[in-house]
Amino acid sequence: MKNGRRLFLLLCLSTSVFTLPAQAQDVPPAVQAMLDSMARQTNTKPSYASLEQASDGTVKIGALTLALPAAAGNPGMNVVIGEVSLAGIADQGEGLYQIGTAKFSNVKVDLSDPSFSATVTMPEGIAEDWYIKSLGEGATAQDQVRAAMTVARKMSSGPLSISAMGQTITVDGYEQSFDGDPRSGAGTYVLKMNNLAIPEQVVALADQGGMLKQLGYGALNFDVTSTSKLTIEGANLGLDFDLALSGRDIGTMTFAGSAAGIPAEAYAELQRAGSSGQQPDFNAVMPQIQNITINGASFRFDDASVTKRLMPMMAAMQGMDETTMVNTAGAMVQMGLMQLQSPQFAEQAANAVNAYLKDPRSITIAAKPSSPVKVSDMMTLDPAKPQDAISKLGVTVSAND
Repeated sequence: MKNGRRLFLLLCLSTSVFTLPAQAQDVPPAVQAMLDSMARQTNTKPSYASLEQASDGTVKIGALTLALPAAAGNPGMNVVIGEVSLAGIADQGEGLYQIGTAKFSNVKVDLSDPSFSATVTMPEGIAEDWYIKSLGEGATAQDQVRAAMTVARKMSSGPLSISAMGQTITVDGYEQSFDGDPRSGAGTYVLKMNNLAIPEQVVALADQGGMLKQLGYGALNFDVTSTSKLTIEGANLGLDFDLALSGRDIGTMTFAGSAAGIPAEAYAELQRAGSSGQQPDFNAVMPQIQNITINGASFRFDDASVTKRLMPMMAAMQGMDETTMVNTAGAMVQMGLMQLQSPQFAEQAANAVNAYLKDPRSITIAAKPSSPVKVSDMMTLDPAKPQDAISKLGVTVSAND
């Protein structure tokens, strides 16, 4: 949902939806660049009660308010931020500005539609060494990508709470860091969201069948971590990332991927479409998109007790004892994968499942091509021959490694 993306940006930096009305008083260029950049990410136009600049250059914006009506299946959203304080503002030249410290206080987000309402609150958020790029005339696609990016050496928040239907979910806080070139945005980004706590009452509402309770889970607690590396080569971007969701006493799911040759023009087209409210037209950039290379991807699950809790329940559902289920699981997987027309892969997957169920530690599905594979190469593969895709992408399944 578009509003969901906007909300995430709000919580990450608390000002990612702000652009000043035309009738407002003069705004320092760095502040205007910041607000314009965030507006590009969300396509919104909030208002504010006050904007003051002190003699030392510190800027305070009071009562920033944003109202988005419900539309296209998205709930309405109303955002109020008590105060934004910006200090250490410096012009780095060539349209790049630095904000030494940005503080956001008393953030409140109300979401609503005819059948749903929720409130998100965050008492405080801080960004340090935040670099904002403004757009001038003749801006390139690379300029547009950089101007829409949030690049700060460090960002963090205090506790967050999400309240809905009389229940509350909390997050202890988030942290984000950047190490790289602030002018281009190339570098390494690390994000941590600490202890997303879902209380037992909320779990019970979502788990009407009581399955989680049978497995011994009352309240649920999750941590989210992500590391991504952005590279820039000419008019193209490269991205390596991993995203891990860790459930306490459950396990950790990790998704990772690597791609290169991503055209900046494609990202710019998404921005243009978003600002105009239209669907993106990729016909003009399709030749560049076909040259994107896939270097690899993977999914890994590291068990922390959920598998052994599930196995007795799964065996009972199939009308067999746990030992029999474990002994036959691999053969069932192998039979199910035969339609992929790759006996070697099916056998490998069956062996991995057998090994994992007998000693649940980790299981990994990975694509590691011997050389990078272009999108155009994948488009020429015959759908009737799935074994070709498995071979070209170097897909493997392994356990406990």
